[in-house]
Amino acid sequence: MQHQYLSANALAIANDWRPVYHLSRAAELMRIGAEWPRLSSIGVQLHDGWRFSDRAGSDWYLKNISLKDPTKRNPITAEYLPLNVTETHQKRAEQYRIAIEGERYYRMRHIGEMHIKPDAKLMKPPAFSDLNSCITPNDILLRRIGKVSAALVSQYHRRHPVDANIAIIRGLNARQAVWLAYCLNQPLYKSYLEQQFSGSSLIRVGLKHLANMPVTRCPVEFNELADEFHLNYESLVRSDDTLFALRKDVQGWLDQHLPLTDDSEGDAEPKFVARFFKAQDLGLQLNYAATEQASQARILKEEFGCVPIRQLAAVNPKITRLTHQHTTTGFQIIKIKDINEQQAITKLTESSSESAWRYHKRLLSKFDVLVSTFVQEPKVAIVSNEISAPTFASEQLAVLNFHHTPGAYALLMETPMVRRQITGLATGMVQRFIQPKMLERIVLPRIDRDMAHKWHHQLIELLKEKASANEKLEALYKKMYLVYRQLHPEMNR
Repeated sequence: MQHQYLSANALAIANDWRPVYHLSRAAELMRIGAEWPRLSSIGVQLHDGWRFSDRAGSDWYLKNISLKDPTKRNPITAEYLPLNVTETHQKRAEQYRIAIEGERYYRMRHIGEMHIKPDAKLMKPPAFSDLNSCITPNDILLRRIGKVSAALVSQYHRRHPVDANIAIIRGLNARQAVWLAYCLNQPLYKSYLEQQFSGSSLIRVGLKHLANMPVTRCPVEFNELADEFHLNYESLVRSDDTLFALRKDVQGWLDQHLPLTDDSEGDAEPKFVARFFKAQDLGLQLNYAATEQASQARILKEEFGCVPIRQLAAVNPKITRLTHQHTTTGFQIIKIKDINEQQAITKLTESSSESAWRYHKRLLSKFDVLVSTFVQEPKVAIVSNEISAPTFASEQLAVLNFHHTPGAYALLMETPMVRRQITGLATGMVQRFIQPKMLERIVLPRIDRDMAHKWHHQLIELLKEKASANEKLEALYKKMYLVYRQLHPEMNR
């Protein structure tokens, strides 16, 4: 049986008197930092995230967006009666609606360790930015549910609100914010924040618990590292802006050259309306979405010169060289989860003797384009650099080897025009996916060579800049850890 002796003072400063707490790593921070100031005493403000409901029938939605009184109904129609509101309230209701329907708010999935991971929706202008729950530069965003992580806000992030599952730590200068964010991502602090109190089965970080957390002041040795972090972090965030602008250029070109396209979301459910289709558009699937796709593809080919993707690229190309060596040297498998929202493949950490995963038996090479075959996860990535280790793509991904300017076509593959086609050609009830033969039916416009070379070059250079910034940050984290260990000597790596 594990045991230890505790002083009366140790019990006095503890958040929890349970033996299981004092025997856990959650209590270490209170013991190590007994003489440190508490977070609440160093001049920070702690804010909850935005509390709202996206259910149209909820009291919050009725009151704040529909502008209806949830307590009063028409006795005949049973409809909720309208609230007597000002023009200001009407404007706010519209702002709330845009934010919620457009998902212009930060959620837990956007909060990584040190980094915010925005998607395309978060690159749009904020619907509003005047609440405490809207982010500001040097804020620390703390994921409060389950696994804790903390990310830093740069001056280039859009000032959307965060939802109620995220806490905001505000009021630190740039260097202090980097230091605290780094500490919060270390096991010692995570153990403290993730401790479960008596009677609770859900890990949720409360603001009072956070306020009582011991913290060390930012050491002088960390200042230069913090400055370097900001330099590289802001470079990453700016690159997200650049990619967003590049995607807008591609969509603008499509809107100009193909009037049948628009920038609406391509993964939306098709609208079933009465329509007549030509017999040639009817295929073996005999469903509305597939027939609609066939009709649109025919029009795009006949009137706008679009061509099937198989004329522009090899779809899931076969083995072109011997690959038996990987069985003895080890290999990597890229899966959907290894692709982020910025056309990049994240760093692979898993070993790659993963025999349970089905994968394409062809080594990936530079400029291969990877496309998710799952409708629910519409991801696209390009292999922007030479791959040193033997690497394959899982069968969750389609591999496209374009004959020229693959970067330009990688950008096209993520547009609503293509997403709609993938949705229309997908099969399956629970998990909808597109089969390789159906993928070959997707049509794409031919891009002017000069424009295609421009897009390709911009995307590849952008991804190189991001990769370089990430490499510098990884090296920087190692230096940060050495400074961190000086003040936290009892922590094991």
